[in-house]
Parts: sequence; C-alpha cells; structure tokens
Amino acid sequence: MSTGGVAGATIAGMPFRRLEIDRHGSRCGGSGDLVPAGTTDLIVLSHGWKNDADDATALYAGMLERLVAAAGGEFGRNDRRFAAIGVYWPALRYQPDLSLVEDGPADDGRGGSAAAGASDLTRAELAAEARRVGTGLFDDPDAFAAFAVAAAGGGGAADDFVEHLRGLLSVADEPTVAEHRHLLKGRGGELLEGLAHGGPLLADADGSGSVEGLGAAAGRSSRPAAIWNFRSGGRAAVASILNQATYYEMKARAGVVGTAVAAVVDAVAPRGVRLHLVGHSFGARVVTAATAVTATPVRSLSLLQAAFSHNAFGTSIGRGRIDGWFRHIVADGIVAGPVLVTHTRKDRAVGFFYAVASVVSGEIAKGRVLDRLVGGPADPHGGLGANGAQSMLEGETVELSAEAGAIPSLVAGKVNNVKCDAVIGGHNDVVNAAVGELLWRAVAT
Repeated sequence: MSTGGVAGATIAGMPFRRLEIDRHGSRCGGSGDLVPAGTTDLIVLSHGWKNDADDATALYAGMLERLVAAAGGEFGRNDRRFAAIGVYWPALRYQPDLSLVEDGPADDGRGGSAAAGASDLTRAELAAEARRVGTGLFDDPDAFAAFAVAAAGGGGAADDFVEHLRGLLSVADEPTVAEHRHLLKGRGGELLEGLAHGGPLLADADGSGSVEGLGAAAGRSSRPAAIWNFRSGGRAAVASILNQATYYEMKARAGVVGTAVAAVVDAVAPRGVRLHLVGHSFGARVVTAATAVTATPVRSLSLLQAAFSHNAFGTSIGRGRIDGWFRHIVADGIVAGPVLVTHTRKDRAVGFFYAVASVVSGEIAKGRVLDRLVGGPADPHGGLGANGAQSMLEGETVELSAEAGAIPSLVAGKVNNVKCDAVIGGHNDVVNAAVGELLWRAVAT
C-alpha cells in the first residue's frame, strides 16, 4: 500500500488522493490532480470524529482493501476504472458518554465510565479539556483554558465564557440549531447552574447504573427506570458545556465540509464518472451533505454507523409533520444505485449516547426522565447508525440483515437498511470483510 496526496499514490491497486478541507470549507494542501484520466468510478470517503490523519488513512485503506477483496475477479471488469479520494477534515473528538473522561482504544463508544458518581473535576482536568477543545475551535488554547476555569465560578464570568464559546461555533442547519437551542441561547450562568449538579442520564432498567447496561436498556421494551449521574460541580458543568459545543460543532462542520467536497468533485470529476460516496460516523453526514448538492451523478451512497438523525431522509415527522433535512435525496431520486445504511444497537455511541447528546442541554440537563425509549426507533433524537432510516414512505426502504458469510444483495434506488448485529460489534467496527462486501455490493449494484 502506498498513500498520500501526490501522483502515484495507491490503495489496493487503485489511485488514491487526499482532499483536505478546513473548517471554513476551503480546500487546502494544493490543487493537484485528484482524478486520473480515464476514471469511470470515483469513490469518495470521509472519516468521522477523529482529527488524526494517520487514523483516517488507516480507515480508508482498510475499507478499500476489503472492498477490493470482496470484489475478487469482478473488480475492474467491464472496463471500469476505479479511483479513490479520502477527505481529511478537522473533526474534534466528541466524548460519547459525556463523562468528561477521554475515551480509550475500545471502539464501542463507551468512553471513560470511571467518572460515574465522582466529584467535581480539578482545575487541571478542566484546563486540559478546555485546551483540547479550544485548539479544535481554533482559539488561543491557553487563554481559552484560563477563561473556562474562571467560568466555573458562575455569574458574569460564566456568561462571558459561554457567549465567547458561541461566537466560535459554526453556523448550522435548522435541525442542529433546534437540537441545541439551550446551548445556543440564554445566559451562560444559568446554563452552568443547571448542569452543576451533574448531567443525569437514564440508566439500565435494573438500576445498576452500569455503562454496559445503558445500550441494552435503550433497546428493551421496558422504560429505563433509574437516573445515573456523572461528575458534578462547576468545573464539570463547564466541561459538559464544552462537550456539547464539540458535538454541535461536528454536526455543523460536517455540513460545511460536505458542501465543499461536492464543489471540488464537481470541478474535477471527468464527464460521465460514477460517484460513490462512503462515510463513517459524522463522516456519513459529510457525504450525505455532499450528495444533497453535487451535480455529479451519484451511483451509490454508503453510510456506515452514521451519527445523524434516523429521520433525516423521512417525511411527515413529529407533530409538525415536517420532512427530514435530507429528504429530497430520496424524494428526488438523486442516488441512482443503492443507499446503504448499516445499523446495529451494539453501537452505543450512536444508539444511546447520540440521542442523549441531542437533548442533553434540554430535558436531561433539567433532570427529567425522558418519557420514551432512549435512542430507539421511537425516539425522535435517535441515530441512523442505531435504527436505520425511519419515517419513510412505503416502498422507499428495503429491510435487510447481514450475517457473516451471508451478505444480502442491495436494491438500486432504495434506502437499504441493513441490520448488522452479527457483523458490526461497535461504532468503529467497520473495517472488516462483511462491511467490505457490503461496500462492494453498493458500488457494483
């Protein structure tokens, strides 16, 4: 394998180029040739909430190598000539469990559960967290950290800090703004006071409060009965606000980056090329946003454990009977081939913590036990990677299931909800033979 952003770089025998997009949606790193002459099929991939280029490259290499392995002798037949572009964008690391402890190497989205029931963060812990977030928001990280520590005392300092933080955030689409209305409006001191007693989460039905039980509870028919608290105190509250700002920013930034990716592809893609878009986690939102605006014919769209709303493609949602933000992709038949949506309740990052984060500054921050199954298909804040596409019209979706050694065929012109309990064990478990075969079926259908 050879990778990079220059001519001659390859992955799995196909040309591979890097496309770097900054937080403002501008291409950086030069304007070299992205698509070799003669390319018939262009695969564009986007990573999720990582900010390490090496991690992104490893993800792209793993997925493309498994796609080619699944294709076998079919790869390149019928004069199809493939090339790939990997999108590299500044994605902050969101702490899925809101515990304010850096998540470890496990790929299931549990994060650091050690914070359960703990006391307030130390000044040093808050400063380190604020420095990390401040760097990702392109502020002066040291000054930002000092500002955050001062804000933990509440009052005017908290008001000023939250207003400063809001000024750093990107402009987002309407659903994202609505989900984070409590973060984006009101006095910072009041928001801080509401979070200072601990961000309560719903625990498993037996009341044990274990992280292991949270995802399972969200998938059971009985309502979770207990409330489980993470750290409490002023500094923990500031860190919780920072985490929510990170989550908001990733959704907003993914949309900006996706629009930029579409513009670049439209400018460089050869006439008649077939475009295949692949995204993981928040990267799924990047490629969906690109699909929504590109002029290049989209042959397939593959969303692997997508971290955005399961109603995004739906219609007549909620009391307002509104359409999902990306509804027109389905309604207008923008994707000629299949839309692949992998989903599994084993993905706790999307299946539980995504839903919690979508409302944490609202009902949960005020200590209300939500009157619904958290993160499930009936939860209006549920994620695509947990439940598949919801609120669709009859005939728009195909419900499929993937088993090891038995990967289903995909249907062109439909949203293919593929239940992956047997082949995806967690949020980041998308580099495996089964997913590679699903990707090949999306590309080849």
